[in-house]
Amino acid sequence: MSTPNDANEGRTEETKQVRVTHEESFSSSDRNGNDSRRKQVMIVAVVALVAMVTILFAFLWLRPAKEVKTEAPAAAGNTETVKFLMEQQWLIRMKLARVDEQTVARQITATGRVVPAANKQAVIAPPVGGILAGGQIPRIGQRVAQGQTIAVLQQTATSAEQAQVRAASASIGLENARLEADRRTAAGEVESARVRLDLAQKEANRAQRLYERKAFSERQLQAAEADLKSAKAVYDAAVKRLEALTSTRSVAAARANVGSANASFAVRAPLSGYVTKVNKSIGEQVAPGEAILEITNLDTVWVEAPVFERDLNRLGGGVGATFTTAAHPGHEFRGTVVDIGAVINEATRAATVVFQVPNGGRALRIGMQANVSLDAGESVTAMMIPRSAVLDNESKKIVYVLLSGEEFQRREVTLGDEYGDKVAVLSGLNKGERVVTQGAYQIRLQELKPADAGVHSHET
Repeated sequence: MSTPNDANEGRTEETKQVRVTHEESFSSSDRNGNDSRRKQVMIVAVVALVAMVTILFAFLWLRPAKEVKTEAPAAAGNTETVKFLMEQQWLIRMKLARVDEQTVARQITATGRVVPAANKQAVIAPPVGGILAGGQIPRIGQRVAQGQTIAVLQQTATSAEQAQVRAASASIGLENARLEADRRTAAGEVESARVRLDLAQKEANRAQRLYERKAFSERQLQAAEADLKSAKAVYDAAVKRLEALTSTRSVAAARANVGSANASFAVRAPLSGYVTKVNKSIGEQVAPGEAILEITNLDTVWVEAPVFERDLNRLGGGVGATFTTAAHPGHEFRGTVVDIGAVINEATRAATVVFQVPNGGRALRIGMQANVSLDAGESVTAMMIPRSAVLDNESKKIVYVLLSGEEFQRREVTLGDEYGDKVAVLSGLNKGERVVTQGAYQIRLQELKPADAGVHSHET
């Protein structure tokens, strides 16, 4: 049987159990609260750290680049440096070229015009009047052969006209006689040049044999070869002159190739070529000496170009030249000098030089503009860079030199002669340096920006 004391002890035990249970509950709640607070603190710390990193990165990215001052090389004169990021270089596809010492042939350049070669163009103008009859007049662009009948002139000649025909025939006879004398002289010059060429060839062969046996020096061999080259140039020029005189004689004879003054006149082509102008049609009246049409032979053309007097002494008979035109980009035509003008233009200080150019495909047309480039016969050794690397800065020439991956230096340079797409550098650059050939203008614009709008650096 239980006693009151037992009951009191039971209530006391229950009370202790309840207190322990509440204490355990409060302890668990405290632990959960602490974990939650720690997580919140960690999240806030991470967010704050990210914000600080972002602010720092933005500060470094948006601040202006520091201007780097370097001492210029002794040859460079006044210089400036500029930052240009890799991303910008990739965007504009920047290109560089190394400053190298090169040996190149000196070039003379000029702009000329295509003209008919001597005796390769004829204006058909009969010496008597009449009415064009017979078949069709050749049209523009039609090819005609030498001696081909191109028109028939029907007329009733007066006594005066008959006398005019006789006078014209007599004049042509005198002209042919003069041309025949010139032709004989030219033939003699060809023979003399051929003899000299044969002797020069034999001497060159002999010099080559002796040089191989070490009996001749290289200088003696070169002298013999130079004499051979000169003799060949003289021979070629003499042959061309003889050919020109022969053609002229044929043209002069053809001018008289009309029929009787009292009947129909068969007008024939004095040379083979293409009809480039037509002035009359069948049935029209033609006055004495009036042009009917024009014929031009385009198998060979001339290019006339002004060459400065300082360069004339570098030219001579047979000097080669190349020609380019806007109509045929990328294609080069080749020709030779046939005449150097005897008169200097006082305004331009240049003389007209005539070049003969083979034109079998008729790619060159009369009146076309041609860019001429001649080998001046000498070579020079100089520091070379592409012309595309050079910028104009007021009255000075500048280039941009790569110093490091993203750093460039502006240099003032002194330039020499141009050689095709390259130009000689007299001062301002050192061998082995690299200059910007594509993108220099963009670097120039970057350099001209104010300091607070400059290139942004990733460096601290």
